[in-house]
Amino acid sequence: MNAIIIDDEKKGRALLNVLIKENCPEVNVLGMGSNVKEGIDLIKALSPDVVFLDVEMPGGSGFDLLAKVDHTKFSVIFTTAYEEYAVRAFKFSAIDYLLKPIDENELVRAIKKV
Repeated sequence: MNAIIIDDEKKGRALLNVLIKENCPEVNVLGMGSNVKEGIDLIKALSPDVVFLDVEMPGGSGFDLLAKVDHTKFSVIFTTAYEEYAVRAFKFSAIDYLLKPIDENELVRAIKKV
């Protein structure tokens, strides 16, 4: 399963990448982006199976990103520190909504849903 990570925090991207490598060997992280534009470019270039997507980023939100791409072609797992966006995330057909700091067991369960 191919994935990309979109998160404005460099440490957040790196930590999630490590958690995926350690706990979900079936997932190959193809790339990482820090904002909506980079995320859109990565999605178009790499055609991932799953996108780990932060909600709040400079220059736009994860929801803004999803409004600009055909998000029916990949699964979305939101990774954020803000629990108040959960309902909106599921309206965008999110597979899961993981709160930071991300729990390894919840990550594994989310991947299994994909």
